[in-house]
Amino acid sequence: MSLLAAVRHTGILDSQPLKNALSLAWAVLRHGPTLYALAAWNARRMPNAVALVDGDGPLTYAELLKRADGMAAALSHRIRPGETVGLLCSNSVDFVAALLACVRIGARTVLLNTSFSAAETGWAGREQRLRLLICDGDWPERLRGAVEVGITVLTLTELKTTNAKSHPLRLPRVGPLVLLTSGSTGTPKAVRSRIGLRAGLRLAGALLDALPLRAGAPTLLPLPLFHGHGLATLGMGLALRAPLHLCLPTADAMWLTLQEEGIKVLMLVPTLLHRLLDAPDKRAAPALRAIICGSAPLGASLATAALERFGDVLSNLYGSTETGLISLATPADLRAAPGGVGRALPGVNLELDGNMGRVIVDGHDTGDLASRDAAGRLTLHGRADDLLICGGENVFPASLEERIAAHVAVAECAVVGVPCAEFGTGIHAFVVLKPDCEITPEQLLDGLRPLLPRMFGPQKITLLDALPRTQTGKLLRSHLPAEAHMKMGATDE
Repeated sequence: MSLLAAVRHTGILDSQPLKNALSLAWAVLRHGPTLYALAAWNARRMPNAVALVDGDGPLTYAELLKRADGMAAALSHRIRPGETVGLLCSNSVDFVAALLACVRIGARTVLLNTSFSAAETGWAGREQRLRLLICDGDWPERLRGAVEVGITVLTLTELKTTNAKSHPLRLPRVGPLVLLTSGSTGTPKAVRSRIGLRAGLRLAGALLDALPLRAGAPTLLPLPLFHGHGLATLGMGLALRAPLHLCLPTADAMWLTLQEEGIKVLMLVPTLLHRLLDAPDKRAAPALRAIICGSAPLGASLATAALERFGDVLSNLYGSTETGLISLATPADLRAAPGGVGRALPGVNLELDGNMGRVIVDGHDTGDLASRDAAGRLTLHGRADDLLICGGENVFPASLEERIAAHVAVAECAVVGVPCAEFGTGIHAFVVLKPDCEITPEQLLDGLRPLLPRMFGPQKITLLDALPRTQTGKLLRSHLPAEAHMKMGATDE
């Protein structure tokens, strides 16, 4: 389906497609192809439609644009087009308004991870040459002494309450949005999209065709907006005029919003999907039409459990901050290959370096290893650097972790390789037990023996309350206790 046909299918242009298309074109001419242009377009044609909802209630498009313009006026007295602004904020309607304001004035805007320490934030500020840092919460106190002289720290509240007159509108100067990688495999890096305009339009058409996305469909986002997944959802919500509900990433908060707000589209990561399914009481979400998962590996057992619970509404997106979206697994794909990530999206030039090889996208090595079945569906096998060789046999941590998680007492686990005299590389497993489950590492080892070949059986098991993860659910394997990287002996007592 072409992009135009897909757009018509979603109802974005309503019953007056020509008028609304011309209105969109005018907004883009005035403000550039930006998130601000989408907000301005909707504020003009449907000012009273709800744009965003957070803990303080709903905000219409007219209110959102007014708030963003006020912030833009205040920023224009501090920042010139092309200078760099950092945003260090939790999800809120004010965060979105500040983001739109930065875009409006043509600033280069860096979205900073709120899980960074003050020292890491200071380092990022120096690396990105920030002129201004906008933050919320207790960040001003935490950042004292961590940011360089010359970087002004401004709170969201100060920005929101500043009375300033807007400068006359000039020709649009589009300031880039800069995302930082999660740092799960090293130091965070600033990246911009590698996708060109033509490929991007083909990709957008394919997504609108494959996913049940419709104009005005209430959407739930429990993911941080500083991450590519969250930011893409914001863009989708603005494009589709879909009320975007910003929600805490807890099972109770998600279930409450799903039920009370008639949510039709849910954007999440596997960790949050697991929380939903693991909630103690059975609940229903009858309005739900699409669950779109991504940003971290979706295990086959979790995909199957979600399909059984919610029906054929689960899709799985595979991509990275560096390359953008790569492939999509539809509900039918997940029924056929629950552990897969589907087929490459149109506009994505994907190659595999071998039958089970590295994923290469537009000449960029993603660092992931994958295979492809006869139907063209991809299955990821883990990071190339994570491959373990135990007794001459190759094993990927993700595969081993899923097999260990099949034990009735295990909620989730992570494994690392450790030196082993017998097999060269042995396995150290970090395990989170299911609630109210009492079992010793020794008992768990006994229970795992029938599930695993001898060379893959853990030499050591450490029980943890939780695994270290990024805010989007990626496992921080390097953040596991330091003893995991040393030679280990008997199991924990």
